[in-house]
Amino acid sequence: MIAVFRALLLVLLPALSQAQVLSLPATDDTLLPGPFMQVWQDPAGRADIDTVRALPATAWQSVGRRDASFGYSGSAYWLRLTLHNPQPRTMNWVMLIGNPLLDHLEAYGLDGDRVYRAGDQHPFDARWIEHRQLLLPVQLAAGENRELILRMQTNGSANLSASLMTAEAFAHTEQRMLLLQGLFFGALAVMIVYNLSIFLITRDRNYLWYSLFVASFSLYQFIQLGFALQWLWPQSLGWHQLSFPLSSAVATLFGILFTYGVLDLRNGPAFYTWIVRLLLGCTLLVIGLALLGPYKVALLGSFALVIACAAFACLFTLLRWRAGYQPARLFAIGWFVLIGASLFSILSGTGLIAYSLMTLHAQQIGGLIELVVFSIALAARIRQAQAAQQQAQARLFVQEHQLRLEQAKSLDLQKQVNEGLEIRVKQRTAALEQALKELSSANRQLSELNRRDSLTGLFNRQTLSEELDRATARAERSRHPLAILMMDLDYFKQVNDQYGHLAGDVCLYHAAQRMQQRLRSGDLLARFGGEEFVAVLSDTDLAGARDLAQQLCADLAQTPCGYEGQSIQLSLSIGISSGIPGAGLDSAQLLRQADQALYRAKGAGRNRVESYEASALDGV
Repeated sequence: MIAVFRALLLVLLPALSQAQVLSLPATDDTLLPGPFMQVWQDPAGRADIDTVRALPATAWQSVGRRDASFGYSGSAYWLRLTLHNPQPRTMNWVMLIGNPLLDHLEAYGLDGDRVYRAGDQHPFDARWIEHRQLLLPVQLAAGENRELILRMQTNGSANLSASLMTAEAFAHTEQRMLLLQGLFFGALAVMIVYNLSIFLITRDRNYLWYSLFVASFSLYQFIQLGFALQWLWPQSLGWHQLSFPLSSAVATLFGILFTYGVLDLRNGPAFYTWIVRLLLGCTLLVIGLALLGPYKVALLGSFALVIACAAFACLFTLLRWRAGYQPARLFAIGWFVLIGASLFSILSGTGLIAYSLMTLHAQQIGGLIELVVFSIALAARIRQAQAAQQQAQARLFVQEHQLRLEQAKSLDLQKQVNEGLEIRVKQRTAALEQALKELSSANRQLSELNRRDSLTGLFNRQTLSEELDRATARAERSRHPLAILMMDLDYFKQVNDQYGHLAGDVCLYHAAQRMQQRLRSGDLLARFGGEEFVAVLSDTDLAGARDLAQQLCADLAQTPCGYEGQSIQLSLSIGISSGIPGAGLDSAQLLRQADQALYRAKGAGRNRVESYEASALDGV
């Protein structure tokens, strides 16, 4: 009996020692589960799930951090977390792991006995959800408590940085994030093309080094954010691991060459060149370590190299500034921003500061600012060269003026004539530019008017066709439902006959405004023709579309149209079609289904809502 009690106690101790249960709300708030986690460190990395579940309560420790960061130890870390669904229905959440460079991540308790295994040392197609970061789908039944156990092991920064959000909130967040990433990499691409173009024109190598520096920095960010494993080499795991320190070292190499040239260190004191050569040697050593040496040594070496090169770059910039080299002022600003951003990123990897979206994207923000400042500095360097050339020409002109006074007077007179002509040309040019701006503005206004219905102000049928095709394509890519409401004002001919066509126009405008107020900002409302309207609802299933349609019918029926002291009662018949576009279901078919449902609604007595799938009639 005592042996049975001891065995039962061993089984219950882990459950009794769990951290506080994390209750998941059904809101769009993002939760950080780190403070609710417990951790057990496995230095040898050989423990399995059965061993972990049998650990005594004293073996587990509270994480105590929102990011679950443990530095560069190389140990395996087991984390456990208990989740609770307080909602009266099954809910879906997503756990986002904010460190795309984790080598190995295992999750137990997500889906029965299935084990989630992923990381940047696993093929990309092994992930349950195709995403640049590690995503864990969490589905809990109503009132369910579930224990999740995670195993994390990596040669890099053992940083989980997990966050929990509903599937819907993740979808919206992901859209915004992809937009920002697209803008970031697009800006880098513009800088590369722009500076390469200047290099091809001027043959100034500084622009070549700068273009290569921006390109390698872009690749470094592409790898760090998980895009490279997703899109460039999803099966090349060995190359992916060494590519991170390699891209960092290559970016540093071109940064050194760029700094050496653009600060004109060759013509400065000799120690500039000695230190630059030493740093170039260290950079080549780190590149060799990345290709042939241990990953952790190469990674830490690349971090140390970045810090050393950034510090020397700042020192050289300040010294050149003090020596009177004007472009050095802007370079000082750029280097200070980049150093601060790099320190944020490196210190978050060591666990000294909390890992977050800010630290993950700190190098992106700082790098973008630094690249913009460097571009301005390059432009300032060109202006300085132009100013020096102008000064030399001015001195030559003075000498020539002294030798040939009469010729100088003639040149001065010609100069005045040219200046007057230039002023007149500028005035004419300014007037022409103003006329072109006004014409462009008028064309834009005309284009917008062509997209709108002149009576109701809604989009017209042609615009509906264009926007519906785009909405269908987006829904097909995202696999989200798309709903269409085909709406018709009941007995509208009687309104025209009884009150006149002017009253009918007022009723059409009134109905359009009532409908527009009920729709979301992302929905599309268009006048289809006559008294018919069409609404396109993104991310809306049949139930949501039916609820909105019933609100529209009720609102219009309860809000008569006022015209010259008269109250004109209106009602609405609505047909609904909904589905996820794909094979066999396109925009034309969705529109046709909604029209058929509208025909049923009008045949069943009007002032009704009918859906294409429904077999029973619903009165409003």
